[in-house]
Order: sequence, then structure tokens, then C-alpha cells
Amino acid sequence: MQDDVLETLVREQMLFTRFVLHGVAPKDRDVPLDRSAVILLSRLQAQGAMTVAELAEAFDLDVSTIHRQTAAAMKAGLLERIADPDGGIARKLRPTDEGRRRLSAELEARKSGFGRILDDWSDEEARDFVQYLQRYNEAVERRRGKGWPRD
Repeated sequence: MQDDVLETLVREQMLFTRFVLHGVAPKDRDVPLDRSAVILLSRLQAQGAMTVAELAEAFDLDVSTIHRQTAAAMKAGLLERIADPDGGIARKLRPTDEGRRRLSAELEARKSGFGRILDDWSDEEARDFVQYLQRYNEAVERRRGKGWPRD
């Protein structure tokens, strides 16, 4: 791949992550969820209850990092510990009703924000952008061996 293409990709990816929530104000919802809470809640909603160790493995993070993130989410009332539905010894984490409600509100706000940013794009342009972004994410997941559960 050409060096200038990769340089542009590095810059645009940096700007994308900076601007990803541009135009997503906390209007009509609680305080926005932080990045780690959104990712944790989304993963647990997509995959079902998981242990701290399973989350650490899924995210390729240290157990202590996941423990801090889940402790903060539990303190905020977003996650709860439950007995392993499969009878295992370790307790699992799942979103609370409040966690599911807050995640849904956050994702709706983000969807609206993206809609405002892309309002002058054609449906085809937006669809192409999403397909390329998904293709990129799936390539990263394959390389790391850590797929995200998708429909």
C-alpha cells in the first residue's frame, strides 16, 4: 500500500475518533455514557452475561482494567453480578434495566448525531461508508482473533 494513503488513513482515523460524537448533545437523556461503559454494555447485550475474565479475554485487556471498568459501571447501576446460568462457579455480569435503558438512549443519540452529520450524503454514500468501516473492523478482529458478535 502506498505510504501517502497510509498517512492519510492515520490522520483521518485520528480525526474520526475525535469527531465521532460531534453533534451528539446530551439533550433529552441522562449524562452520556463513557466509552468503556458503552462497549461493556454493548458486548454483554450482544453476547449475554460474561465473567470479568471472559470480558478481559474478549477485549484483549488486563483483568484489572476490566475489573475497574465493571466496578465503575456497577457503582453507576449499569451492571449487576449474577450466578452463572450454566452452573459455573464464577459470577457473571449483565446489564441492569437501567444499563439497558441508558445504553439504548446513548446509541439513539449517537445515531441521531450521525444522521445530522451525514444528512447531505446520499443513501448509497452512507451505505458504502458503513460497509467499508465494517470491513475494516472485521479485518482488525480477524487479525487479533477477537470477533465482535454481530447479527
